[in-house]
Amino acid sequence: MNEFLDFDEKFSDLAEYYAIDSPDEIKNQIMMNENIFQFLQGVRPYLEESFDDAEFSLGMNFEPEIDYRFIILFINVSQEKFNNGIGDEIRSFNLKIKSLRKELGIFRDVLVFPEIKYV
Repeated sequence: MNEFLDFDEKFSDLAEYYAIDSPDEIKNQIMMNENIFQFLQGVRPYLEESFDDAEFSLGMNFEPEIDYRFIILFINVSQEKFNNGIGDEIRSFNLKIKSLRKELGIFRDVLVFPEIKYV
């Protein structure tokens, strides 16, 4: 039972940093690979360094062709930033976190995408 309390506490910590769409689906995905917790906590300094004016959210995606579910970490930016080179910044960010992905074995479990933040 204590294990579930620890899980819920960790998940609440994530929800304080990331807006979470479909929390039950995200919880289930993390339960299958708890290294996702470490990854999502470990990328925070890189997110703040690379995207200081952005907000971050988590969503689920499903690829039916390969029967695979994964979490998407959305970088929520303004329309202007979205239109002016966010792709290069995402690629640079992915290079920075490559060693963290490798260390935790998180490759296709969490993908990073830009998204327009509507105000």
